[in-house]
Amino acid sequence: MNTRQAIQNTNDAVVLSVALSATRNRFIAALSEGCRIFRIDNCLPTYQPSLSDTDGKGKLPASFTDGGVAVAAVLDDRYFAVAGGGKTPFASPNVLSFWDAAIGRQMNTINFHEQILDVKLSHSHAAIILAERTLLYEYQELDKQEATPPVSPSDEAGQTGLTERGLNKVKNLYSTSSNIYGLGCLTETLLVLPAQSPGQVQLIPLPAGSKRVFRAHASALRAIAVSDDGSIVATASMKGTLLRAFDTASLDQIGEFRRGVDTAVTTGLAISPGNRWLACTSDKGTLHVFDMKPGKQTGSVATSDNTKSQHRKSQSYASHRLSGGAFDRDSQSGMSGRSSPQSATYQGSVQEYYGLRPPPLSASPNGPQAGVSAMQAFKSSSFAPRVLKDVRSVASTPFHTGNDPQHWQGGPSHSWTVTPTGHRKRIKNPILPLPNDPTGRPPKGIISFAPKPTANSKPHGMSGISTDDEGAVIYVIGGGSDPRWELFELLPTDSGGWALINRGHRKFMTRQFVD
Repeated sequence: MNTRQAIQNTNDAVVLSVALSATRNRFIAALSEGCRIFRIDNCLPTYQPSLSDTDGKGKLPASFTDGGVAVAAVLDDRYFAVAGGGKTPFASPNVLSFWDAAIGRQMNTINFHEQILDVKLSHSHAAIILAERTLLYEYQELDKQEATPPVSPSDEAGQTGLTERGLNKVKNLYSTSSNIYGLGCLTETLLVLPAQSPGQVQLIPLPAGSKRVFRAHASALRAIAVSDDGSIVATASMKGTLLRAFDTASLDQIGEFRRGVDTAVTTGLAISPGNRWLACTSDKGTLHVFDMKPGKQTGSVATSDNTKSQHRKSQSYASHRLSGGAFDRDSQSGMSGRSSPQSATYQGSVQEYYGLRPPPLSASPNGPQAGVSAMQAFKSSSFAPRVLKDVRSVASTPFHTGNDPQHWQGGPSHSWTVTPTGHRKRIKNPILPLPNDPTGRPPKGIISFAPKPTANSKPHGMSGISTDDEGAVIYVIGGGSDPRWELFELLPTDSGGWALINRGHRKFMTRQFVD
């Protein structure tokens, strides 16, 4: 009799995907055995649906809770949508099941006859993302009835007389390029999707308006994020070295930020509630935070006046005029062109004026910027490589990437077969793909800023941060066989910079306790 224990318990549910609610107050984990909804601020579960127990209303198969859910979306504690997936899916990955958690019943199902890659829910619309198209739905009110008691202690649901809504009304269909990663963002006023050409983004205003398209990168997109007010869109390409931010009103590029030099997979991208911070995660296991409004930062390096540009523009050292041993920045205003090097306001050589060589140390300005080093001067010259001029993150720190095995969804990594010659041969089993990741890697680095505090809520985190000028509270969530929720805080330092502090973590698939 074999009494050896298994290295990995195959009965433990693994997290196939993680999705945030539109308000960022909740997140839902799609599991190999059902799904669960959690609070974002303390990672405590609020709802674990028993979807097979429908009292004959939902008509779901009895084995639902034992089946896998690969795609899930949640709208706080009221509505959620799921699609099957994993090793043993509960249903077809082509069928979307829309649920009302407050009354505990399934509202409707939709068969798209192709695999669903992702779902986005807002209070007015729902976007179902497929491989080369995205369908936009509007909610349709159904007949009213008295609701059952709330299924969770949340303060966002549980009132009687709730209006039932179903996902029945198709508003529009939008074609995209090959969207194998299920990219898309949905707010109350804007839908952001990849356009039909790789590297382009299309903006669809809601509830009505003309679609606009602009080019964000030369290669295909890997990540998209939109601000809460819909005024800024951030993107990352497949290369993952540069992040770009665009103004949705003018389509101008308002910032370009360098994550690193090596190619990386951008796993998460998010914009803070006050539109100041841009955060990203990658498969390198590092969380980066960039300042999109560096003028507000104490001791920050001054940037070019023309920050809104569709093309990258860097200011050379020659644009800073030397007058009496100090930079004359105001001399640039109101000038139609560059004055002569023999101008009375300039003291230096012609080579220094045109940026052909760094200025001597004696030309360094006095005062706050007296410590201009030779490297800083070289970065400002026209001969410096682009990588030295790019804007870097103000703070970075590692996050947990897990210790997931290669076949983290379960099952043996190898199997045996018999060759035509009669010999046994060991073959490697393929890794099961995910709907929004064909490589089958576990979801890691799902990132979110804490929502803006309201009059009835207190700030998230441990430091009481309420505005972007005070810092930020960031949540990083990972799935797979080693799922983890982490809390980070971006705080100012004594030297005038910023630092990321890891405040703690929770393994949210284990038993949780209230703090």
